[in-house]
Amino acid sequence: MRADDLLRTETGPYQDTVLVSLEGELDIATGPLVTDAVFRALAAGPSRLDLDVSALTFCDASGLRALLQARRASGLRHVEFRLVGVRPGLRRVLALLHATDLLLPEPVPAPVGNRTGAASPEHLRPVAPPSRLPLPVRRFPPKESLS
Repeated sequence: MRADDLLRTETGPYQDTVLVSLEGELDIATGPLVTDAVFRALAAGPSRLDLDVSALTFCDASGLRALLQARRASGLRHVEFRLVGVRPGLRRVLALLHATDLLLPEPVPAPVGNRTGAASPEHLRPVAPPSRLPLPVRRFPPKESLS
């Protein structure tokens, strides 16, 4: 089976942003397809690169490496990088590999107005970066002795 059969990339410009959409499986066989699509997108000279991962059905550590390479290539060209459409499964992989801080944007608090309609200073404090999710503790029943 060819890598093209496992992952489809689609690139489209809008305004000053280039969107690269990924559909399928992102792993060691398909990572180079992402790298190629990102380099082609960056050649257009956008101010921002959005990598849409909402249609990914699988991503392993090799796929994560391709995402990190896309982020790094964007940074080297001073292009803003955003990972968009991150579904819970990929979010778990990012958390397990301690990459949420590297690839996901910090949450921005919604402005909360006071009685005059202006935002209150206490609500404008920076939000802490997403924490690393702890692994769940699995509790197994005690082993029965064989004696």
